[in-house]
Formats: sequence, structure tokens, C-alpha cells
Amino acid sequence: MNRHRLVKVAAAGVGTLAAAALAAAALAAGACYRASSALLVPHLVTRSGGLDPRSADGLAFRTVRIPEPLGPAPAWVIPGRGRDWAIVVHGMGAPRAEGLPLVPVLHGEGLTTIIMTYRNDPGAPRSPDGLTHLGADEWRDLGAVARYAVRRGARRLTLVGYSMGGAMVCDFLRRSRMARLVARAVLDSPVLEWRGALQQAAVHVGMPRALLGPTERIVEWRVGIDLSDENQLLHAGRLRAPILVLHGTADAVVPIADSRALARELPERVRLVEFRGAGHAASWDSDPARYDAVVGAFISGSPGRRAARA
Repeated sequence: MNRHRLVKVAAAGVGTLAAAALAAAALAAGACYRASSALLVPHLVTRSGGLDPRSADGLAFRTVRIPEPLGPAPAWVIPGRGRDWAIVVHGMGAPRAEGLPLVPVLHGEGLTTIIMTYRNDPGAPRSPDGLTHLGADEWRDLGAVARYAVRRGARRLTLVGYSMGGAMVCDFLRRSRMARLVARAVLDSPVLEWRGALQQAAVHVGMPRALLGPTERIVEWRVGIDLSDENQLLHAGRLRAPILVLHGTADAVVPIADSRALARELPERVRLVEFRGAGHAASWDSDPARYDAVVGAFISGSPGRRAARA
């Protein structure tokens, strides 16, 4: 084969390899983009079956529309006694009814309770890009609900957050001037940083670990956030309220290791109670009596250590 022929064959080979590399890169980019959509595009993953505080717990309530940054959003208000109020924040894709099992405990302690909604929830305003921002902007909706409570007489706040709602509570504690009003926070299966949750999701769908980094960067690019800013473990020193964390040891969505790390980082302010074998946001389902006892003791200020170990 002459030199000219060899050059042509080599060039064709390089071209084929380059085309294959570009195709592989395009496929990888597409996979990363689809993975980011699975996290960022809001969709209801559970339904409430029409439950509300009256049908679930026999408690009187009213439905209000609270002016949040993007517009009015519906909320349930269950009246209590005095000036202690609670605000309950559901997780991504969950209905506001997610917080109903805890309402009898809050009501029993005399707290007026708001079960809120936030942007992209059914009946609430849609975000301009139609995407969830992983709590980085949603916490401002929580801030609007806190202002609503204060205008109606609240002097101390208890914040309750499930999953991404836990991230919103932490962002509020770190960033809001109203954080000084928070007497305590209860976090159930909280997202304390998003990289661990992304890794869990990648394992679940069989996505190669090599694509995790690019997926994280696409997530950051699409919603204009820095995931490091949403890492509550890096900013734990700014979480100044007493915090009770409830987490199932079999959580396949949010790693319990993050909750354990927060408890180690802030042993004087954070108490972690683990529920053996419970899945994501399913600690109450696994042991309602223990869950209620632990939360009730935390809210009332009594140690409740026997209940926690039961």
C-alpha cells in the first residue's frame, strides 16, 4: 500500500474515531441532561387521597392563600393557643398532606400550625423556568409564610421540614433575618446536601458514576445555583436553633450519613433519632407512637430520652 493510501486510511480512521467520540459525548450529555430533569422538573410522586386536617385528624382548619414571592399559594391553618406557631414544609413531589401525621402532636402542644405550599405545587404559582431550585429559592416562600404568621400574632416559630422541605428550613435558618424567631426545628429525612441524593438516584437508575460530575454541573447551570451553597453541612455553624432530626436507616433517597454528620458537627444543638428499617420520610409510618413521643418531648422541652431509645 503506497504512502498516499496509508494517509487516507489513517485519516478515515481518525475521522471515524472522532465521530464515535462525538456521538458518545452527545449520548453522555443527553443522559446527564435527562438525569438533571428527573431532579429538577416538578412532578407529584405521591397523592394525598383528598386528606386534610379534619378528615385525617378531626381538627378544625381553614384554607388561606398566603402572598409568596411569586404569588398567592394555598395553605391550611389549624388554630392553636397562644403565640407559638408551627410551619410545616413538605418534600419535593409530596403533597402538603405529608405533614398531617405530625399535626396532632403540634396541636396537642398548643401550636397554631400552618401546612404550607410553595412554588410549583398544585394551586401555587409556577416558577418562571418551571423548575425546582432545590430549596435555594423556595426558602423565600417559607419566609413569606413566616411573615404571615408573625403578622397574625406569632412570636415564636417551630419549623418542620420533610426531605427538600428540610433543606428549605436550613436555608431559612441560615439566611433569613427572621431566623431569630425560630425556637426549634424538626427535620424528617432532610436533604442536607444534594450530591449524596444525586448519587443515590444514580445508583437507582444505573447511571455510571463517571456522569455524576457532569450531571451536577448541568443542574447548577440550569437553575443558576451553586450546589456547595446548598450544602448545609458546610454551613452548619449558621444553624443556631435547636434541631431534632428524624431519619430512617433504610432511606434509599437521602443518605442517613448526612444526618449523622450534622449531629456530629453540632452535638450541642442537633439531636438525631434513627428509625431502624424505615425508608425515606417513612419514620412515622414505622413507629408512630415513638415518633410522636420524641417530637412531643422535643417541642415541650422535656428530654424524652426514654422514648427516643424505645
